[in-house]
Amino acid sequence: MPSLDWNRRWGADLRHQLRKRELRYYGEQWGDPAAPAWRRALGTLFGRARFRKLPRVVRDYIQPYVRPDAVCLEIGPGGGRWTQFLLPAREIVLVDLNPEFFEYLRERFPQAVDRMRFYRTRGYELGAVADASIDFAFSFGTFVHIDPDGIDAYLGELRRVLRPGAVAVIQYADKTKPRGRDNPDFSDMTPERMEGLVKKHGLRLRRHDTTLLLHSSIALIER
Repeated sequence: MPSLDWNRRWGADLRHQLRKRELRYYGEQWGDPAAPAWRRALGTLFGRARFRKLPRVVRDYIQPYVRPDAVCLEIGPGGGRWTQFLLPAREIVLVDLNPEFFEYLRERFPQAVDRMRFYRTRGYELGAVADASIDFAFSFGTFVHIDPDGIDAYLGELRRVLRPGAVAVIQYADKTKPRGRDNPDFSDMTPERMEGLVKKHGLRLRRHDTTLLLHSSIALIER
């Protein structure tokens, strides 16, 4: 099961990928949600059908909540493949275990630097984020590598930082699915376990999407 030390690998991976210069931007190797339809079709042709679903994540789980007056939080932005859809917000708080990504994001999104705040987490905490200050929180590609205890801790922090009525969208590993179960880098999570953790922290599961993705599920959680 991935640990904090295991997740500190991504900063080194960023440096490695930048040296190779094979990617338009870091993160597209896991699918580009902004790719045009022809590129997604090409990915399907080469056995990457999972990439077809990513625009639906944007449509259903980001765009309805990113308003010009919103303060948005992203946990684990990496190279910004999802951050790009948060840019219309008034303020974007970016939390990562690997601070190497911060300069990369500044260079990628220079037009939004004055609205971005960066925080290097020690792990499973949001200590620099004020209570009841966030309108929308999002994380994709990160919680799949966080163990259940870490997710438990993060949900407690989200309960603290979300404004009343605000929502968080969390993609997490789903070990009830063959592609999740067979991935050794995915944490030992199930929909039942996620529902229990959400309830434990006094949050409400507004929507639980267990069908869109082949290896993981999405929880839409309301404060």
